[in-house]
This record gives sequence, structure tokens and C-alpha cells, in this order.
Amino acid sequence: MSTYIKYLRLYLHQPDGGKQAIGYLSQYGEILRMSFDEAYINDPDRPTLSLSYQGADDAATRAILQATRDARVVHTDGRWPVYFQNLLPEGHNRERLAQERHCAPDEEFELLAAAGHDLMGAIEVEPMPQHQGIPDVVRHWHTAMGLDVLEPGFVEFPVEDAAAIPGVVDKFSAVLDGRRYVVRKKGEAGSFILKLPSTRHPDLVANEFTGFRLCGALQLDCAPASVISRADADLPEAVPFDQILAVKRFDRAPDGRRVHMEEFAQVLGYAPKNKYGKGIDVDYTTMLRVLNTLSTRPVQDVREFIGRFVAFILMGNTDAHLKNWALVYPDGRLPQLAPLYDPVCVSAFFHGLPAGQYAVNRKIDETLRAFGWPQLEALLRQAGVPRVSNQLRIARTLVRQAQAEWPALLVDGPDSVRMEITERLKGAVALTA
Repeated sequence: MSTYIKYLRLYLHQPDGGKQAIGYLSQYGEILRMSFDEAYINDPDRPTLSLSYQGADDAATRAILQATRDARVVHTDGRWPVYFQNLLPEGHNRERLAQERHCAPDEEFELLAAAGHDLMGAIEVEPMPQHQGIPDVVRHWHTAMGLDVLEPGFVEFPVEDAAAIPGVVDKFSAVLDGRRYVVRKKGEAGSFILKLPSTRHPDLVANEFTGFRLCGALQLDCAPASVISRADADLPEAVPFDQILAVKRFDRAPDGRRVHMEEFAQVLGYAPKNKYGKGIDVDYTTMLRVLNTLSTRPVQDVREFIGRFVAFILMGNTDAHLKNWALVYPDGRLPQLAPLYDPVCVSAFFHGLPAGQYAVNRKIDETLRAFGWPQLEALLRQAGVPRVSNQLRIARTLVRQAQAEWPALLVDGPDSVRMEITERLKGAVALTA
């Protein structure tokens, strides 16, 4: 094994605008590790990186942060621990980032280093000067494992305009310069996500924007979104589409400060490939428990979660996986449910396609169509949500509201979306019974 070790300094930006160094990310051969600073480990008021690094009490949390073999801090397969895997993009976005870095799409250390100045949440990573030598907290772990670490390896600084936005849909991180959305940010972290349609789904922007409008009509907490033209955006490559969806990032404050967030895939410890989790009855129960016990506004967040779930059933959003639900940390320590994003009527894509395409989403849709009031009540009770009967009453009101208000909004949406959701509102899903 090579005796060179590459490492990055990990920072968490704070609500006051400063940033705190909390540890190092390192690679030694196929070993990728997170090594937390002693000061961060021993600080009972430490800013939160992820709930997945928190134990039942502070002693248990410290044990996780200073663990030697815990999979949450070290992997030996060439991939990051799951929390950091979920920071990286997928599909074409990943390939584009790899091209910008001149590395392979599976070189996860280099991908994270490339986008280190524009990552999800309040995280920032960058290399340290080689002349400073290997940090003790990094060297000591490797030598304790019997690994011969002699010299630091060279790591390039982040690519200036690169960003890592999780997900498969082609997207860019941008800033608003006057009235123009600019991807060449000159090192600045993006405050908008620009989402493009695809040749397979040219109406994807119109589909998702309709979803935002439908959820907004139910007074759900949505990330601000608008449809812009290709001429309004300065993209680094030519695209054959005129419409782009511009979504305001809720992990950026109005003044540009970074607000920490994490997806529920990170909270629950799922790798991106396992983002569909173990099923609604398991994962949604856990998510509701997290909101009910840890959120700074549990009543509001539990109600919002239920409202979104009902809306997603009615609109055929079969892609509300664990990377499309998130927590946000306004004070840097305590979580709240993040605004709604990615409200796509995926079931509208099924029509005219062979049954083998969208197999996972079709299976989820079978579950959603059959998910009725008894199942919702059982889910809420299993999650320990208070005042279940009141929650069900509010949910029923939302269904009636959707049936009354959505048809007028669907007129402006794609035909496939209008037909699919109209069918569901008229009784094709159990919640309308």
C-alpha cells in the first residue's frame, strides 16, 4: 500500500458568519476516514454535523466521534462513510464534476475535494499546506492500525466554480447577479439550484413547478421556485431546453451565509444507492419520531410532514425517498424539518412505457394507492405522534382542499400530470375514500 496520505480540513460554517474547523477527511489507499478534532469531540455545545453522529447522551456521542472502526467514521472500500457519500452528486452531475477534477467518477476523495467550496449545508472542505505535515489526529489513527504513513500526498484546491448537489437530475449551483443566474460564481457558494429537463422528460420542469404550486396551495412549506428561460441563465454548457427551474436554496441565508442541513438518508445512515430505505412503515415512522422528539418545533413539523405525505400520495410523487426529505439547523445545533423540494408527479411518467421501466417507483405507487386512513393512523400511533385523531382530521381536510383547489391549478400543468392527478383526486387512491 502507498505510504502517502491525502487529507482535507473540514469546516462547519456558523450562524454568526464564522466557520469552525472540526476535523480532517483523509484517504490512505482504499481507506477513507473522518477524524474529528479533540476540541470538537470534547465540546458539549458542539455544532451538529449529523444526527447520525449523536448518541443517547454526550458520552455516547464522544464515543462515536473518537471511534476507531465505526463505519460512520471509516470505510475501507474506497468510498466515504455514508454521511459524506450523500454529499456527492449522481449521474451526469457526478460525471461533470469528475471531468472538472480530471478524475474518475468513483474517486470519491477527489470529487469531494473538487466541490469543497460549494457543498450541501454549512460544510466546506479544503486541502492543507503540505509543509505543515500530516496532522497528529490523522497520523495517530493510521499508525495505531499498523499502517506505515510517511508523507502527505498532494491535493489540489477545489475547482473554482464546482459544486456538489446531490441527485440525478441535471442541475447547477448558481448565484443571482442582477436578474441573471450565474453558474460561474468565482468561488462563491451558490444560493440557487438550476434544474434542467431531459430528452426523456422534456416536461420535467413544468411537472415539478406544478408540484410546487399544488403543495403551496395546501399551505405546505415549500422552497421558493420559479421557471426561468434559458436566456436568464449563464450556464457552462449549451442545453437544448428553453425552460429551467430555479429553486432557492434553503441552506443559504439571504446574506449568503451557509445554513447547515442534512438529508434523512444521512440521518438514518443510508448510502445513496439505498435511498428508498426499508419502506414507509419503517422509515417514515423513524422520521416522525425524530421530528416529534428532536425538532425545535415538533407540533408544526409533524403536521407538515403528514401534510406532505398526503400531498405526495394525491399527486403521485413516488420519488419522495430519503434524499428528498431533509433537516435544517438554523442555530447550528438543533434540527427543524427543511422546506419541501422535488415535488414531482413521477407516476405521470409511467404511461406508455413498458412495465419494467420505473419498476421501483411503480412498486411504491402500488403502496401509495392502497395507503388509506387505517394505515395512516397505524403509522402515526407507531411513531408516537400525539393527538392522532386530530392529525387525521387535519389530513382529511387537506384531501378535501386538494380536491377543491387543485383542478384549477392543473389546467396550466402538463397534460400527463393533469390526467394522472385528476384520476387520483377522483378516487384512485385510498386516502380519497
